[in-house]
Amino acid sequence: MIESYELAVIGAGPAGMEAAVSAAGYGVKTVLIDSYPKPGGQYLMQLSPEFESRAESKTDADARKLFKHVNKSPTVKIFDTLVWGIFKEEDGSWLVALYGKDAPYYIQADNLVLANGTYDTPIAFPGWTIPGVITCGAALTLVKNQRVAPGQRAIISGTGPLLFAVAAHLIEAGVHVLAVCEANHLFPRGIKHTFTMLKQWNRLVEGAGYMKTILAAKTAYKIGWSVVEARGEDSVTQAVIARLDSKGNPVPGSQKEYDVDLVVSGYSLTPNTGLARMIDCEMTWQPQRGGWIPIRDENFMTSLPGVYIVGDGAGIAGAENARIEGKLVGAIIAVRLGHIGESRRDLLYNEMAGSIKQQQRFAGLLSDLFTPPPGLVNLLTDESVICRCEEVTLGQIKEALQNGARSIGEVKMLTRTGMGNCQGRMCERSAAAIVAQKLAPDGAGMEKIGYYSVRPPLHPLPQSFLARADPDREGEEEKPLSPAE
Repeated sequence: MIESYELAVIGAGPAGMEAAVSAAGYGVKTVLIDSYPKPGGQYLMQLSPEFESRAESKTDADARKLFKHVNKSPTVKIFDTLVWGIFKEEDGSWLVALYGKDAPYYIQADNLVLANGTYDTPIAFPGWTIPGVITCGAALTLVKNQRVAPGQRAIISGTGPLLFAVAAHLIEAGVHVLAVCEANHLFPRGIKHTFTMLKQWNRLVEGAGYMKTILAAKTAYKIGWSVVEARGEDSVTQAVIARLDSKGNPVPGSQKEYDVDLVVSGYSLTPNTGLARMIDCEMTWQPQRGGWIPIRDENFMTSLPGVYIVGDGAGIAGAENARIEGKLVGAIIAVRLGHIGESRRDLLYNEMAGSIKQQQRFAGLLSDLFTPPPGLVNLLTDESVICRCEEVTLGQIKEALQNGARSIGEVKMLTRTGMGNCQGRMCERSAAAIVAQKLAPDGAGMEKIGYYSVRPPLHPLPQSFLARADPDREGEEEKPLSPAE
């Protein structure tokens, strides 16, 4: 028998944890699902017990308290499990398809909260597929959670505050970080956000700690610079950086070469909207908030009744904003289901009004200062690989456009770009920029260019598992296959 819930929260990062704890605390029958073995998501990922952590920060302390709330919550927890599909039932509920060692094949839910967070925004440049060129997220996972230094001499390039964290953690791991290249020109427009940053004291303290480590290592911080090429055969051996103009185009004659064995690239973050696209939530193009994001009303509900999206998966705004949205959506759903009255929800809104405004201002800072500049696509040559999974080059995408493709979806059909294991997460941003350069050079018309469609399964799964994952077999006692099978 398929277990039914009033609410399924998909994603156990800051937003998802708060949503589950909040809703369950008001009496909503809730299940919390995540692909990691423990709650926390990427931002609050819990260390393996054999690792000793450094001195506890304010973020660490807050996370520890939140984990305790999750553990004590009556929420049903299904971790170490992929959500590979969501299907609408005839009665209006949702069938959530799962893949995990101890997970059921399916659960049913009347309401959904998608709290899927973000992933690194990879931007293709010559040499980006060479081993040793990795994303910021990969670098942090290796250093913080695997205790592995991914190289000895590194260049870090991209945009956003995450570059500081990556640089500091690599330096502490013994990596010689030669330079941190921030692609955007932060001054003078950054000055107007001074008051906003002064209200973000915890972030300032955390950033000051990272900067202290970077300065002690004598690592150069270069504003308005970016890696424009990585060189090497079996592994990266050299990085070329250049000064960028205001649109992200390399300034002729500014190139500098560095001998390295590691290039870390991270151009801010992209909202993870795979599940939202799969069930056809309406989307809108907002590059300053990470790209394509779901349309929501004032209660965080999407165009589909009973489907809510909170946190950075609805637009980049930071972990604190994600936690606030999670708390609020739990109360909103409790009201919708009749567990509490509107007055209790309104009381929570009033308590958090000041924090909401602060986080909205911080989201504005992120969008104004750290949206990836559009000119980076001009670095590519026809031989540059855009889709790593299917090995599709820029030249092949250009050929598809010459043959009549008028959207990224049509380019996908003609070239197979975005059809590999990552389902377009690595290539969509660059592919869209290439298509836009030809079809919408003025930056308008992204709605026509569109985005990759998403169909189940969202993740690569064994055919043997899919053959057995039949909801009509719900009465059988046969256990699901584990991921190893």
